[in-house]
Amino acid sequence: MAINQYHQRNNGNDTIKIKQHYTKKILLIPLDSRPPCGKFVIDAGRLVNIKVIVPPTKIMDYYTKAGKPEKLCVWLQTNAAAYDGVIISIDQMLYGGLLASRRPGPVSKDFGESSLWHTLESLHKENPQLPIYAFNILPRLTPPPNIDSPREIKNIMEYSRLVDKWEIYRRIDDFNKLQRLKKHITDKNLRQYLLLFDKNLLLNKHLIMLSQKNIITRLIIGQDDGEKYGIPNKERRELQAYINRNKLADKVMITHGADEVAMSLLFNVIQEDKGYRPKVFVAYNDENTPKIILPYMAAAIKDTVQDKLNLAGARQVSSEQQADFILYLHIGTTKNLSTRQYSAEKIEKWLAAGENVAVVDLSQHFRADETVLPLLIAKGTAINNLIAYDGWNTASNSIGTAIAQASLYTLAQRNIVTEQQAHTLIFNNLTILYDHFFEDYFYLKGTIDAVNNSLRHAGISNVNDLNMNNNYKWANLMLNNSLQKQLADFSVSKSVQTPIEIRTKTGSEKIKLTNMQVNAFFPWPRTFEIYTDVKFTLNRAN
Repeated sequence: MAINQYHQRNNGNDTIKIKQHYTKKILLIPLDSRPPCGKFVIDAGRLVNIKVIVPPTKIMDYYTKAGKPEKLCVWLQTNAAAYDGVIISIDQMLYGGLLASRRPGPVSKDFGESSLWHTLESLHKENPQLPIYAFNILPRLTPPPNIDSPREIKNIMEYSRLVDKWEIYRRIDDFNKLQRLKKHITDKNLRQYLLLFDKNLLLNKHLIMLSQKNIITRLIIGQDDGEKYGIPNKERRELQAYINRNKLADKVMITHGADEVAMSLLFNVIQEDKGYRPKVFVAYNDENTPKIILPYMAAAIKDTVQDKLNLAGARQVSSEQQADFILYLHIGTTKNLSTRQYSAEKIEKWLAAGENVAVVDLSQHFRADETVLPLLIAKGTAINNLIAYDGWNTASNSIGTAIAQASLYTLAQRNIVTEQQAHTLIFNNLTILYDHFFEDYFYLKGTIDAVNNSLRHAGISNVNDLNMNNNYKWANLMLNNSLQKQLADFSVSKSVQTPIEIRTKTGSEKIKLTNMQVNAFFPWPRTFEIYTDVKFTLNRAN
C-alpha cells in the first residue's frame, strides 16, 4: 500500500508533510520506562512501517518504583490477538523492570514465575501464529542496592572476580585469596548475591526450554554492566553450553548489553518476513581499537561488534563496495587523539561517495575531545546523510543500537520506489539521528557536567535522587537552557544545512532541514539520561 504524503508551498519553500502509514503492528513490554527501552524502539519501528505499542504508563515502572506484573499480564493477553507479534522483557513482566530485578525477593504477591510460565504458554496456545520474542538480563556484577556498605560492595565485587578467575585458570593463589576475602564479607549478603545468579540461571534455563518447545520464537539473554571477570561471565558460559547441548543456537542467543536488546529484536521481527541479512563492512579509527575493553564491558570492542552482527544475522564483508552499510567505530582514548582527524576524513569521504555509514562514536572517558562528531561539524560534513549515530552509555548499547538502526534503514531503503517513500524514510531516520546528536554528544559530553556541577555547588550531592518539587525542575531548566544555546549554532551550521540528495526510480531531488526545535527533560529524577524530542521541517531545496 502506498504511503500517503503531500507537500505544499509555504513562504516560497516547498515544505514536505509526512503521514506515516503502518503495515504491521507489534506489542512491546519494555525493559523499563527509560527512552532507550521504549521510545527508541517506537521511533525505529517507523523506519519499516511497524507501529510499536507499549503498555500504559500507570502499569509500568518509574525509576525505583516497580511496574505491575499482574496488570502487564492482563494487558498483554487482552491485546495480543490483534497484533502481528510481541516483544517481552521478562524482567518487566516478572519483577516490574530492570532496577526491580536487582532486588532480593518477589515484587508482586500475585505474579511469580509460575504465573509467567502460564502467561507465555497460554499466549502461545491461544495465538499459535503469534511470534513471541523475549529477552532476559543477567544480574550485573555490582551487588543489589540494599547492600550499601562501600567496603562490603568492594569485597563482594572482588570475590565475584576471583570466583570467575578460579574457574577459568584454577590458580591456587586465586583460591587462597577467595578464602581470605570470604571472611571479610557478611554471610547474609554473600548468600543473597550468589542467590541472584542461581535463581537467574534456573529462570533462563526454563526460558530456553520454552524456546525448544517453540512457545518463544526467539530468546535473547543480555548481560548488563560487567567486567572482564565476574560471576555474570561464569553464568553466561554455563548458559551458552546449555544452549549448545540442546542445539538451540538459532533460537537462543546471549549478547552483551541490556537497554538496546528490544531494538535488536525489532529488526529480527521484520527480518523474519523479509529474509534480509545485511552485509556490513566494519572499520575502526585505530589498529588497537578492536582490543579495547571500555568501562562496564565484559568484552573487547571487536567481540562486541561480532556479537551484535550475529544478533542481526549480518554478514561481515571485506570492502565498502560489497556492503549494505559501513559500520565505523571511533573509540577515543588519550592514546589515539590523533585519529580524530583521520576518522573525520574517512567518514566525510564515504558520505560524499554516497555510502551508507553508521557511526559509533565512543569515548573512554566520556569526553567530547575524544569523539569525532565535533570535527565533522567543524568541517561542515553532511552528517544528515549518516544512517545511524550512537555514542551513549556502554559500548554494547551504542554498537547494538547502531547496527539495529542501520539494518532497519537499509532494509527499508531496498524497498523504496517512490519519492514519497524516500521522504518518509529520511524524515524518520533524521528524527532518530538528531535525538542521538543532542543526547549522546551535546548532553552526555558536556551539558551533564554543567548541570551536575551546578546542583552540587548548591548542596545537592546526590544527582541520582532529585527532589521532584524543587531541584528536579531546576535541573530541567538548566538542561533546556543549555541545549537551546547549542541548538542556535548547530541548526545553522553547514553540516545541518547541506541538502540531502534523494535518488529514486522517478528521478532525484534535494531536501534540507528547517525550523529545528528541541525539547528535553529528565525521564527519571536523576541526570543520567534525558528524553529528547527534536522537531524539524523538511523542505525541497531551491
